[in-house]
Amino acid sequence: MDGNYKIFNDLNKIRANSNRVLYLSLVLTVGCTLFNIYFGYRTNESAKNRFYLLDNGQKLAAVRINDPKRALDILCEGHLKNFHELFFSLEPDLRFIKRNIEGKALYMIDHSGKRLYNRLLDQNYYEDVAKSDYSIEVEQDSLYIDYSAYPFAFRFMGKQKIRKNEQTEYRNLVTSGYILETKSTPNNLNGLKIIRFHVLENNDL
Repeated sequence: MDGNYKIFNDLNKIRANSNRVLYLSLVLTVGCTLFNIYFGYRTNESAKNRFYLLDNGQKLAAVRINDPKRALDILCEGHLKNFHELFFSLEPDLRFIKRNIEGKALYMIDHSGKRLYNRLLDQNYYEDVAKSDYSIEVEQDSLYIDYSAYPFAFRFMGKQKIRKNEQTEYRNLVTSGYILETKSTPNNLNGLKIIRFHVLENNDL
């Protein structure tokens, strides 16, 4: 009788130990699952508030911004500044010009930018720049973006600094248009597009 009781008692101990191991495994599994969910959520929220400063389409640094309006300001201002530099800053190198405009700038704007580019091509503007050994830089004076209505209207005011041999000349550059939010792509990381773009002024100073 005592032997049967001992065997029965051992079986109960084994069953109890198995249950403890099972419960412990379940607790650990649930704990790890909850931790992973929490960690994934925090990582996703952190990524939403991280924006990249761009220079000619290249990422320079990640900036954490908790204010969505300020984040939109930075994205729109950076998009417009980057576009104007890519489109209007020129070097006496047709491959350089084509790479910046066709390979970068035209992805940031709608067909209005393509029309302007084609018109300048037809006028042999870029060939003249290359043959004349001009170097042109864009300097931004001011940028106004109206966020009260969508799409956001903007006005860019600046200058083109033109180096001709040892001489420097300036042309004013005033443009306008609207900014539309689109999907982010490898060629347009900001997920913004300029539409209805116009050059209002571009005269010698």
